[in-house]
Amino acid sequence: MSGTTNWYWVGERAEVCAAATALLGGPPTAGAPTAAGAGDLVLVDARAGAAAGALPFGHVFSGVRALKQQRGVRVFVVHDVDDRVAQQLARFCLADGSLPFEPTRQHLDGTALAGGRTSQPRPTIDDLLARIEGDLAKKGGGESTLQRLLRFESDVSLLTRLQDPETGLLDGHYATLKLEEEWKRSRRFHQPLSLLLLDVGKGLEAATEGKRRAALAEVAGVFLNECRDIDVLARFAPTVFLFLLPGTGPDGAEVLARRMLTVLCERPMGGLELTPACGLVAVPNAEVPTKKAFLVLAEACLRRAQAGFGDGGVCTTWE
Repeated sequence: MSGTTNWYWVGERAEVCAAATALLGGPPTAGAPTAAGAGDLVLVDARAGAAAGALPFGHVFSGVRALKQQRGVRVFVVHDVDDRVAQQLARFCLADGSLPFEPTRQHLDGTALAGGRTSQPRPTIDDLLARIEGDLAKKGGGESTLQRLLRFESDVSLLTRLQDPETGLLDGHYATLKLEEEWKRSRRFHQPLSLLLLDVGKGLEAATEGKRRAALAEVAGVFLNECRDIDVLARFAPTVFLFLLPGTGPDGAEVLARRMLTVLCERPMGGLELTPACGLVAVPNAEVPTKKAFLVLAEACLRRAQAGFGDGGVCTTWE
């Protein structure tokens, strides 16, 4: 118990508390473990039961994690020798270590208390940042990983190159990259993925530049308002927009498509009357074995929608 002013106990098992008292040379300090300060020790029984109510959040492992935010406090989880899960959870929730208890011998193994991991308090993020800055100053320059990431974050040139200048949306190059990513994610995790190709109509191409830009700005606003943050939206061709909807099956995708078409048709966009049409394909689908087929079939559905097939401008079949 060297270097420890007080030690606190959280648990209901008297035999474990007695073993800890023998190990540490004295009884636990009265009071809640949240009163522990720098240099103090908190032992938490993995089987604390109702006693866990004294911990933050009223839960053993959430409480241990919260206690570790108190600077300089050492927190150990006590568990039965055959309880491997508790030992792993102790590590996961950032406890300083775990102490195995042998019920047959009524013995608590305190070896971990003297381990190197507990000799110093866990450094805070501010400590780490100060240390990195100090190291860079000593070296007389150089760029840390953190500085490089912040520089990349502030560099908008790449994002600008991927943006469509007329709508502010991302362009076809970006859509191609995201299609590859979302296709692989859908296949790996067996999650639904829907692809929409929405054509706002040929009237847009025939309009003057001013009217076209005004219409595109309103169209982009409609799309951004209707889509979720996780959806991928890009201008794929002069009048065609691509939507990737992760975690969305055909029914949900069709609802979104009809909602967008309704808004585009119910009022002029930038003074233009649009004639939108939408093709929709969703996976998993036995008829869509590859990413290329995914895009080709969505294009086929769009062409059928443009030709007047489908229902209300939305087509979900390609033949």
